[in-house]
Amino acid sequence: MFNKKLAILLAPLVIVGCGSDSDTTQPQTALVSFSISDAPVDDADAVVVAFDAIELKHESGQSYFINVVDTETSDDYQQINLLDYQGTDAKLIVSDERIQVGSYKEMILHTKAGNSYNWVIANGTHDLKIPSNKLKLGGFEVSEETVQAFTIEFDLRKALVQRGNNSNNNGYNLKPHGVSIVDNSSAASLKGTVDVNLFSAGEACSADTGNFVYLYAGHNHTSDVLIDNIDENDPDYPKETELPEGYVAPYASTSVTEQGDYAFGYIPAGAYTVAFSCSATGDDPIQYDQLIIPNPEEQMAEIELSPTQEKIYDFVEILR
Repeated sequence: MFNKKLAILLAPLVIVGCGSDSDTTQPQTALVSFSISDAPVDDADAVVVAFDAIELKHESGQSYFINVVDTETSDDYQQINLLDYQGTDAKLIVSDERIQVGSYKEMILHTKAGNSYNWVIANGTHDLKIPSNKLKLGGFEVSEETVQAFTIEFDLRKALVQRGNNSNNNGYNLKPHGVSIVDNSSAASLKGTVDVNLFSAGEACSADTGNFVYLYAGHNHTSDVLIDNIDENDPDYPKETELPEGYVAPYASTSVTEQGDYAFGYIPAGAYTVAFSCSATGDDPIQYDQLIIPNPEEQMAEIELSPTQEKIYDFVEILR
């Protein structure tokens, strides 16, 4: 088990000459907190993961290990159903830990091993495997602010991969693709409604299934370049796949409720294109499914998301 805030110095030792004065300058530090949030996935009722440590790798070569414990049960891990924390809801897993200011090259989430700790409920209970019991994520910046909060956002439509198929479900893998670290001070959120008439207004649409909203980074996209979720770095991705020229893959996607509501939480501020599809059932997180996005074709828009602000965008049926 990792010791809380154990720092391992990887930089070479500096030898000071005899008789010289040596002044050790202590690095500047800040307090940080980390929370977990999620975007929903198709056909799952629970995605349970037991986190037991966070490893942070600083650009200086120093690493920090921080225990993740359950203060209510005294367990040496926190077991979380990711589907309980969607949109702007989040579960705090580390609070006010002091670490060095600067750039961190990598965050690694450590998880407990075994199907008694991690599982998925989707037409039955299935084991959930995390390769090497680690999720290796990207980097982030810790500034000189006194306290900073970060959210680890899971897009399960990208990160959760079924082994086998619905008729022969061999469990699931959870991978880092689709998991991002967002600085709450620069994060935005997006929510709105979809006119329920749009649920069956597009090509090959059924009112009770397939209704999703997709979010793409940037503006000036045409509908023919917006694709569904893929992972070109996954070993199971078919290398012969032909993608549209200039294609744009989703930053995130989320389901639409029966009442027409949708929401994205903890998105980096910036320019985005939002699109609705009524036929996005079965979006494989690895392979290109050639889903129609947007569907109907006119249901897309350019939006700007500002730091710490909530943006509302509603999809309205366009009558011809």
